[in-house]
Amino acid sequence: MDDSTRPAVLMEALDALRVLLDRVARGDGADLEATERLVREGVLAIGARVLEAGLAARGTGKGGVRQTCACGGLAGFEGYRTKEVQTVVGWITLRRAYYWCPACAQGACPLDLALGLGRASHSPGVRRATGHLGALLPFAQAATTLATLAGIRVSASTVRTVTEAIGARREAELARTMVTAWRDGLPPATASAPARLSVAMDGVRILGTGGEGKEAKVGVVRPEHGAAGGELVPAAASYLAGFEPAEAFGHRLAVGAPRRGLEGAAEVVVLGDGAEWIWNLAAEHCPKATCIVDWYHASARIWGLGRALHGEGTAKTRRWVARQLDRLAAGRVRALVAAWRRLACPAAAAAVRDDQIGYFTNQAGRMAYRRYRERGLDIGSGMVEGACKHLIGAREKGPGMRWGVPGAQAVASVRVLLFNNQRAAYDLAA
Repeated sequence: MDDSTRPAVLMEALDALRVLLDRVARGDGADLEATERLVREGVLAIGARVLEAGLAARGTGKGGVRQTCACGGLAGFEGYRTKEVQTVVGWITLRRAYYWCPACAQGACPLDLALGLGRASHSPGVRRATGHLGALLPFAQAATTLATLAGIRVSASTVRTVTEAIGARREAELARTMVTAWRDGLPPATASAPARLSVAMDGVRILGTGGEGKEAKVGVVRPEHGAAGGELVPAAASYLAGFEPAEAFGHRLAVGAPRRGLEGAAEVVVLGDGAEWIWNLAAEHCPKATCIVDWYHASARIWGLGRALHGEGTAKTRRWVARQLDRLAAGRVRALVAAWRRLACPAAAAAVRDDQIGYFTNQAGRMAYRRYRERGLDIGSGMVEGACKHLIGAREKGPGMRWGVPGAQAVASVRVLLFNNQRAAYDLAA
């Protein structure tokens, strides 16, 4: 911006501000809300003009007749091209130097790279806001919210494209990190070793594009550090989510958990609902962990057996279940199973009984609930069940929603960033 342009831009902004002030003073807004909207639109228009003029003052990105291309060849200056860009203060026009490389037959504007602009016409700030809301809300609702609250008008399809692009980029980076970790060793911990590290895992299903179920595996890692008096104080939890087989999810867990102090933790606890894949991953990645079957899942199975034996909602069912839960709380799982084997019951109830006998026999070593409570351990995996509900279910199990795995994973990956408070550390706009 030369000396002649700067005063003109300042005068233009001052005139626009004076007109806006006069309109407010005249009462052009019917009420306060309308007046607020008038002022916001006017100030944004002034901001867009200032932004456009200020960026123009930085130059067009021209750096000589030739520049080195990304392919290694020489790109020649071909003139100037304009680009309309949507920013958080409105649309602006940029004038950029354009270079063409005959070696790779590609053209580029260096100014776009310097300003963080992609092929689309959205500024980094617009992309960041779009991706953030697209991960929190259904795409159409996100577009409406952006327009209403920020004056950023994009289509639902644009919200989807931007959000999924951010998530896909994040997944690609995680994939590279996992390859490096398996080749060179796991990354070092970025936090002090906790006195206890709890790891909870579970699965949640959403609907695929054909109406079939697609399972996301979800993990929560929560460190606890010692405090005065020997009390353990939990730190913020970290979240993981992957629409992938158990082995791949294990790699995701193995990269994420060490950053919270898995290797140096004095004690590691793994909680799950009894699914075999959870205990297999625990054995592989947390071999010294205390493994605990979620109390509520186990008690729900006893309630199911009680209803099969004595009916739905009966007093006899409640009394029978209460006795079984007392034994379970005391860790007397083998006594429970032995008593169930002696039950005489109809064929339908016998099938339920046999299923529970198999389950509790297999999980007995992970149901020492009295000892767990004496050690001050959690016996419920509520933190991961809550994560399944709020991290995945709240966004991807809405009415009529159908997902392809890449799109579901991309959205989940952005939500993981937000849930882990990594929004500032990870550039959602890149």
